[in-house]
Amino acid sequence: MFTLVREVGHVELKFTVAEPSHEALRAALGAGSERIRNVYYLDTPDLTLRHHGVLVRVRGGQRPNDSVVKLRPIDPAGVPAAMRRCADFTVEVDVTPDSFICSGALKRRLGRNAVERAVSGKESLRSLFSEQQLALLHGRVDGRAAKTVAVDGLEALGPVEVHRTRPRPDGPGRGLELQEWTYPDGSRLLEVSTRCTAEHLLQTAAHARSFLDRHDIALSGPCPTKADATLAYFTRR
Repeated sequence: MFTLVREVGHVELKFTVAEPSHEALRAALGAGSERIRNVYYLDTPDLTLRHHGVLVRVRGGQRPNDSVVKLRPIDPAGVPAAMRRCADFTVEVDVTPDSFICSGALKRRLGRNAVERAVSGKESLRSLFSEQQLALLHGRVDGRAAKTVAVDGLEALGPVEVHRTRPRPDGPGRGLELQEWTYPDGSRLLEVSTRCTAEHLLQTAAHARSFLDRHDIALSGPCPTKADATLAYFTRR
């Protein structure tokens, strides 16, 4: 993990909180700036994209919308030079208490209500993505499977209402971020995370874990990522 982190340089530490500790975590972090988003993942009914290591996510809601094509896992040494030079392409290592994985993501900023218009059929889903994003998607999905992933034919799995809260910079939870994902049946997934550079990984991890332990925040056991939990939820339904 440390070799990979040093190569990439950027890390996101993620902790999934057990349900009995949800209220305690909200109280410990206190008030802060909040964003509310409606999140959808696009895929085929049998999750062809996910099986090829591709995640396609769009976010609507209060703020300007965006779309992301993410490759997970990715070998950072294999990223084409042209993609590395793209300002909107990022490579990052996600670290949880029980695992780590490297991913590369290409993001596109969209106008307000663009996602809602597309998922309701007023605009095409393809209109949410740049040519670079589509090339990244199709470059990962090869062979016969590529014929099943025309973007306009994908299903919009969602929405999940996501509340993202960042505590005040002078508060005890400074540097942390809370994401609360609420599914249509009322079930919730709470994740607290923080980003850092490779050289500050141990210090940042120790600070985050100390904060959680100090407030008796229990973590859930090994669990799927937010993306996989969301894909599983909507394909089961």
